[in-house]
This record gives sequence, structure tokens and C-alpha cells, in this order.
Amino acid sequence: MRSSLLALCMILPLSGCSQLKAVKFLAPQSFGFVQVSPNLYVEVGTDQATQTRLQADMLVAEKALGTVYGSVLSKPVVHACMTEQCLRSFGGQGTFAKAYGNRILLSPIGLNWHFIAHEWSHAEMIKRLGFHAWKEIPQWFDEGLAVMVSEAPVHSEAHWQYLQAQHIAHPSREELYSLRSLSAWNAAGTRYSDNKNTERRARGETEIHSLYTTAGHEVRTWFQQAGTANLLILISKLNEGNKFDAIYHP
Repeated sequence: MRSSLLALCMILPLSGCSQLKAVKFLAPQSFGFVQVSPNLYVEVGTDQATQTRLQADMLVAEKALGTVYGSVLSKPVVHACMTEQCLRSFGGQGTFAKAYGNRILLSPIGLNWHFIAHEWSHAEMIKRLGFHAWKEIPQWFDEGLAVMVSEAPVHSEAHWQYLQAQHIAHPSREELYSLRSLSAWNAAGTRYSDNKNTERRARGETEIHSLYTTAGHEVRTWFQQAGTANLLILISKLNEGNKFDAIYHP
């Protein structure tokens, strides 16, 4: 779910702008959004009850971030799509939510605190890490931490147990650790059919989220022992130039 377009807040002049649709976030009111609060935009026509609920969900998400990180330094801007047309126009089709630097895009099925918190975790990590340190953190860890923060039922320990009970394929620990880049992560999503849940929903079948759930299980297990203090130490050591593999101890 972490976008390769960190460009919006850090490296726009340096990137190839591989996700040009995200540039629309620089002027959301020109592309079908209305501002509800300084950090929340919703698609034009969104009812008042949904606007109010999303504002409350942002507070819940922020509290979840603070519980894990100890404090919250980032202030991402949330853009909530009520329709698939809106989602497609910003390049977010096929996802619950997506982060573009400090901009979060919510899909019609991701309009809750869980997915705000997930993407906010990515924004928080970007805020806390320098550019070179951010490039060092593996995709699997960043996603696993976001899964843990979000407490989303689709990526929960209960879903992990379901995968085990049904003997559904998922990455081994060794394979998970190899998923350092966004391209490797996305390829694994295809390999384990995490990208087929739109079709599963349409058929009324149980969704399968092998990749995200496995990453969440790994990081959740680590965090139960390490806690916030050691998460912050890990971030600090990355900023000092240490390699992730040298400082992560499962």
C-alpha cells in the first residue's frame, strides 16, 4: 500500500513521476474534492454523516499511531473517494487505501480508521526517517508495521489463523525478508493472489490477504517483545546509517 510516489513530499523533482495522477493531490478541489477540515478532503456530494464519521476516524487513527510510535509527528492529508470513478481518476483502483508521501487516498471500501491508520503509519515512517534511511527500510517491515498499527480485520491475527487452518499459501519468513523493494512486494502480492480480492468480493467468497497478513504477523510478534522503545531505537539507528538487517532482531 505504500506508494512509490514519495515524490509529493520529498523527491518530486528527482522522480520519474511514475504515478502522475497523484499530482492531482496538489489541487484536490480542482479534481472533484471538497475540503472538510485542514487535513480532510472528501469527494463532492459526500453526506454530512460520512464527513463527521471520517473526522472521528482520523482521531482514532492518530491515537493508534501514538500507541505504537509513542507520539505522532506527521500530519497527512486524507482524500476520501466515495465512488470507484473517483478512485480510478487518482490511480488507486484495486486497493483499500494508498499513501503518496503525506497524502492518503481512501477507496469506497477503505473509509474507516483502520485504513487511515495503515497509510498514516507510512507517512509517519517517512517523517521520522531521512531519505537514505527510508530507502533502507524493507517494504515488508514498513507494511507489517502499518498492518499492526491499523488492526484491520482483513489483516489480523484471526486471518493469520484462518490461513493456517485452511493451508493457504503464504510467504515463509525467509521469503518475506527478501521482499525489500516495492516491485518485489507487488510481485509477491500477485504470486499469493492478494490482488484477486476484488473478484472474490464480487463472487461473495472469503477474501485472502496472505502477504499483508504474514508481514503483520511477523512485525506484531517482534513488537510484542521489542515495544515502542526498540522501534524508536531501530528508527534512530537507521538514521545513523546502519543497515536494517544488522539492527532487526526477530
